[in-house]
Amino acid sequence: MSKPQNRRILLADDTPAIHEDFRKILLPAAADANLDDLESALFGTSARKSEADFVLDSAYQGQEALAKLREALAAEAPYAMAFIDMRMPPGWDGVETIEQLWLEDPRLQIVICTAYADQSWVEVFERLDARDRLLVLKKPFDPIEVRQLASALTMKWQMTQDAAFKMNQLEQAVEERTRELSDANIIVQNSPTILYRLRGEPAFPLIYISHNITKFGHEPAALLANPNWADVLIDPADQPGVAAAMARVLEKDAEGASIEYRLCTGDGARRWVENRYVPVRDKDGRLIEVEGIVIDVTERKAAEEQLARLARTDGLTGLANRATLVERLHQAHAAARRGSVPFALHCLDLDHFKPVNDMFGHPGGDLLLREVALRLKNCTRETDVVARLGGDEFAVLQSEMTDPAAAGALAEKIQQALARPYMINGNQVHASASIGICPYASSSESPEEMLAQADVALYRSKEQGRNQYHFHSEELDFEVRDRVALGEDLKQAIEREELELYYQPQVELSSGKIVGVEALLRWNHPKRGLLDAAAFVPIAERTGGIVALGRWVLDQACRQLSVWREQGVAPPVVAINLSLGQLRQGGELIRDVTESLAKWQLDPSVLEFDVTESTLAQMTWTHNDVLPRLRALGVRIAIDDFGTEYSSFEYLRTYRVNHLKIAQSMLKRAIDDPDSAATVRAIMNLAREARIGIIVEGLETQTQLAFLQSTGPTTLAQGYYFSEAVMATEAGDLLRSGTMEQSERSKGGDHGAAA
Repeated sequence: MSKPQNRRILLADDTPAIHEDFRKILLPAAADANLDDLESALFGTSARKSEADFVLDSAYQGQEALAKLREALAAEAPYAMAFIDMRMPPGWDGVETIEQLWLEDPRLQIVICTAYADQSWVEVFERLDARDRLLVLKKPFDPIEVRQLASALTMKWQMTQDAAFKMNQLEQAVEERTRELSDANIIVQNSPTILYRLRGEPAFPLIYISHNITKFGHEPAALLANPNWADVLIDPADQPGVAAAMARVLEKDAEGASIEYRLCTGDGARRWVENRYVPVRDKDGRLIEVEGIVIDVTERKAAEEQLARLARTDGLTGLANRATLVERLHQAHAAARRGSVPFALHCLDLDHFKPVNDMFGHPGGDLLLREVALRLKNCTRETDVVARLGGDEFAVLQSEMTDPAAAGALAEKIQQALARPYMINGNQVHASASIGICPYASSSESPEEMLAQADVALYRSKEQGRNQYHFHSEELDFEVRDRVALGEDLKQAIEREELELYYQPQVELSSGKIVGVEALLRWNHPKRGLLDAAAFVPIAERTGGIVALGRWVLDQACRQLSVWREQGVAPPVVAINLSLGQLRQGGELIRDVTESLAKWQLDPSVLEFDVTESTLAQMTWTHNDVLPRLRALGVRIAIDDFGTEYSSFEYLRTYRVNHLKIAQSMLKRAIDDPDSAATVRAIMNLAREARIGIIVEGLETQTQLAFLQSTGPTTLAQGYYFSEAVMATEAGDLLRSGTMEQSERSKGGDHGAAA
């Protein structure tokens, strides 16, 4: 298990009031009730519980600070950082205090505090040989800067210690061949740290960045003023990976994410950095800000590359050997715990290798092992690690495994590749493999535990007949195989005409008039019955089938509109959900829309495409212009599930959308919670000011209807109160009637989400 972060801080200042100020900022549990307001003003929330509290010790003179430092070291509880006042009469000044402290503990990170402008900082830094261990904080203090300095420098201290431990492990692993890397740890310890904050809205504007970004040749003011600041800092080749990391941050249950990329310096050079993101959310889970910490890891990357060049490989196959696999497994495990993309470990044994070895001798067996190694490499990506553990045992470290089903898919691919015949000395030989899989999970205690679990899964594969794969738990086995089977069925669903669109009316509350319908996908599965989109659309997104699925939905919705038009009952608009996978197709999606409209002779204004807030954020981050291009065609755009992702709604003014669809969860909270009700009203007022229509999703009860009617006359709604989603023929009957009243189903009480 990883050690808890060291958040011990020493404060040396001769003014008691300063100590009290620091306690209020860094020790919220010890402050009075007014600190809750300060926390809310500084960070947008007073309920952040993801960080452990700081430990703050006070000293009023430099000599006292040195004594406390010695006591802490003797107790094996060192301080991670210290705030030191520049002048502390009648004793040592700040510079001498720092010199004495660094003689005892050179790892200590220090912030020197001063209210004086006459200080020669060049002389101070030259005298102290400070490099990046010393930062300056000028009085009067900005509380947010104090807290961020404390967070960043204590985290830097901890990461430096982790890096030192890791380097020691690497040196032991390669013994004499890594002596030239002994200085890498010192370089890592002195890597600069950059702090920044992004406002929690789709464009993610930069609202703060620490001054030491100047070490990379950039001016903070210029970056803050640039809406495309990320393009300035991030190497273009690494931007897709950063976008994926940001997408993980947007997930509601995400505690953070981590990624390494090349940072562009002001002079055109590149530095490798590790970027750690931490989302800050309000009590309802809406994003307020994203806090970031950037650490220069260039020297560490160089050390790792040099280690790779030492070629710790298997002599027979050229694959990585066991030591390399274990080392990379430790790296992947540590990175995943910091928020990087999860991974999976596959352990493989060849089935019936001994008969081949006995028949053709060791040379023939070696030929088979080399061919197996080649096929394994062809099945995997460059970012994966393929290793020979010994004999006929192999392993694959699968990187960027976002879903266990992806691990199952790779295992099937490997089995199919290894099952093809081999030619050994002119003879055709057949072989197969048993595979055990252990995907990383947040509960994975250690790399060693994952190896043991993969071995257990491998034993199950052998015990149950060989030539198959298993996960380390039967529950995960069943879940993955079920989803893989459903994904295979989905590939044939369009051809077998098993898909169908249902339609849910959108009603104007003031008149009861039907003003539109939303098309909702259903699958008439031959064995599982009628499936909602939530059961299979995520599978289509992961497997790449979402584009074909979306194209079918678009064409069918347009076809049905054409039918209703001939019958004289066509609604003014049909709403269709768009996924991120479809939007990423860019020009292909534009072409599909144009062709469908022309094919069915429809005006673009009859289509409204729904996108979620998180999808909108990712489109904005990656500068994808497909939504403005769709808008230019004349189709309508709506933001689905609005109000669930971001605490700020002002960003709406920069987007041209036709409707906001308020999430059902917000409507439910508004009935019992005055704050939530005020939030819904604020959204509606903002939308009306911006001339954006409102559609409320999931309307179910008379109480909810009364609340919505109190908010204004122009609100639209859909939900079980009027009708669930129905087949096209029944939807046609509803459209023919033209208006809606409360459904019989909704009179029986509350129901689940309308879909």
